[in-house]
Amino acid sequence: MARGLATFLLAAVACSKGTAPPPAPQVQLVTDLPAPVIDTALRLIAQAGGPAAERIQGASVGAGALSGEAPRPQKGDVWWDAEPYGAIAAAQRGELLPMPFTGNDVPALWRDPGGTWVAVGGRAVVLLISSDLPTERPTPVHYAALTQTWLKAKVAIAAPTGGPSLAHFAALFQAWGEARMHAWMKQLEGNAVQVLDSDDAVRQAVVAGNALVGVLSSDEAAKAAASAARVSIEYPNQGSIGTFVWPTALSRPKNAPHAAAAAQLAERLASREIEQLLVARVPGYLPLRAGIPVPPGVTSAANLVVLSVDPARIVAEIARRKTELAAWTASMRRRP
Repeated sequence: MARGLATFLLAAVACSKGTAPPPAPQVQLVTDLPAPVIDTALRLIAQAGGPAAERIQGASVGAGALSGEAPRPQKGDVWWDAEPYGAIAAAQRGELLPMPFTGNDVPALWRDPGGTWVAVGGRAVVLLISSDLPTERPTPVHYAALTQTWLKAKVAIAAPTGGPSLAHFAALFQAWGEARMHAWMKQLEGNAVQVLDSDDAVRQAVVAGNALVGVLSSDEAAKAAASAARVSIEYPNQGSIGTFVWPTALSRPKNAPHAAAAAQLAERLASREIEQLLVARVPGYLPLRAGIPVPPGVTSAANLVVLSVDPARIVAEIARRKTELAAWTASMRRRP
């Protein structure tokens, strides 16, 4: 007992005098994921004998990367993006090295078929339900419910012109086909659905009582659930096509200046332990692999019926539908 106490006191004294400075970075990670969880991951990796890494906070690489409108800046040794646009575009151009072996147990839906990028966690598109929903009405659990007349002007969605919302609509075109998708969009129009600027705006509309149901990404929905707002979250379409999950993307460029250290870092970042850390620290992110613990209120993608469309097919659909969806969004906003 005395020896244990003495050891603790010695450790406390050592900490009070300061610790050795961290080693100089051996590798750079470019990411747009939340800085606190990334910094924790990099610190744990270094403490476990992995390479010392520096986080470079990068802007999100959007759908413009696919057409060359907004190519990824050529910097960094490893990339970990909140959305897979940049990795898919880089893979198509032949700019990526093989993905780490530690990502081999990620379901095939969220791995590049060519063996380059791999997802480590992702976000779902969910329904945020207000507690003001009439008690005599059933809770909406599928997209057909959003077009019912009792919800007229009481449903909010993020404009399908960027981010997960654009990918979501493109995935629905793939899953449903053009005829059914156009019919659903026409029904949304007839039901005066609110088309707002962002997932954040959708969340605020539900919390403020301006909408009873919001369609938005799970990280924004989690913010509402964690606040004092009386809301619930539903993973939609569990009895049909499934919930849409948009993955992150971890990749390694061929021109990485520190190739050996980059390979080691990518192997650690693609591990189950780092996916579990992401899910535990960033509300609204889902694990994609089975058996990873989740916080209360979160459902693993492994336990969901998910909308099964390859991300590369989704981005190809975006290229075909982007102009059409922008025009539909503009027409919805012009409505009185």
